[in-house]
Amino acid sequence: MKHFNKAITAKREALQISAVYTGVVITISSILMFIVEGGVQEEHFGSIPRYLWWSVVTVTTVGYGDTFPVTVLGKLVAAMTAICGIAVFAIPIGIISAGFTESIGSENSHENS
Repeated sequence: MKHFNKAITAKREALQISAVYTGVVITISSILMFIVEGGVQEEHFGSIPRYLWWSVVTVTTVGYGDTFPVTVLGKLVAAMTAICGIAVFAIPIGIISAGFTESIGSENSHENS
């Protein structure tokens, strides 16, 4: 736990940038989907807040399946959203892993000195 906390603290700025990336992905995909599918599925996707929910569910790979795109362009936006969703998890995991490794490495170098 000590190394994990140290890793989070050391990589705070990088994790904040990752959180901004997540917000940008969700916002842009919501707006794009509203533009592409809003007129086609007003009952499911009648507003940007509904698309925000869809985007969060898609980015986090939960994918309830209650609402989904029906147009080709909507499916393309959904596919790109899902692919960007992989980075939403991969980036912070890589950042935390690097910080964890650095924390363990610095402790080992102090012990060997």
